Amino acid sequence: MDNLTESESKRLGLIHKVQKLHQKGVSIHEIARITGKNRNTVKKYLEGNPNNLCRSNKHGTLEAFKDSIIKAVQDGMTQAAIIRQLEGMGYTGTGSNVRQYISSLAREYGLKIAKYNNTCPESGDVTARGRKAKFDYITRKDIFDHLWMEVELTPWHHDQLWQRYPVLQEIELCIRQFREIFDKGSMPLLYIFIDRYKQSVIKELATFARGLEKDLASVENAVASPLSSGFVEGINNKVKMVKRAMYGRCGIKLLAAKLMYQVV
Repeated sequence: MDNLTESESKRLGLIHKVQKLHQKGVSIHEIARITGKNRNTVKKYLEGNPNNLCRSNKHGTLEAFKDSIIKAVQDGMTQAAIIRQLEGMGYTGTGSNVRQYISSLAREYGLKIAKYNNTCPESGDVTARGRKAKFDYITRKDIFDHLWMEVELTPWHHDQLWQRYPVLQEIELCIRQFREIFDKGSMPLLYIFIDRYKQSVIKELATFARGLEKDLASVENAVASPLSSGFVEGINNKVKMVKRAMYGRCGIKLLAAKLMYQVV
């Protein structure tokens, strides 16, 4: 049969074996011994259509939502959105069962499951139902690159993301203000930044601001001085790399020879 899972296919083969053995006159007790199944399972497999008996019952509760799921898939909803819709309709099962059920329906009815739902109105693509549909995917890395590395987003994508996730506005403002502190070398801006963001509703920003406050002397030096400890940290990294490469292979003398210049 089509659309059977791997476990259902194995169960179908077992059912055929049980029924053939029974037709040959083998007792239920002996069939149970041969197949390794208990007698109740053997009795269940003796009667009925094997193609129905092999089916799993884990999607049974979803049958009541079948029409709604098919319509949602046809309307371009993602699996995550369909799960939320079903939960609102009273579904109490797991999301993984819903995803498996949607996949089986898609194979059975030739449906295309939408992976992403950032529908772009500039698209000229049209679905069979007459709706424009183009699905874009903006990753978290893309958003990070835009915020921190100033990689460009299209104006439409920027507006949609910032409207849908207002937290991005707060993060973008925080990054700009933090950069401004170092661009201007301004202590007052540093103190204002810490006071503002240590009370932020965004937990990560609040933690960051409180961390700056705890190490305020070092942060003040970083703001006020053009000097950096980057060179020293780079040398430390090289030394550690040599130590790791030589671990368990040599003694202290060879390590010293690799790391220390000898004055002639």
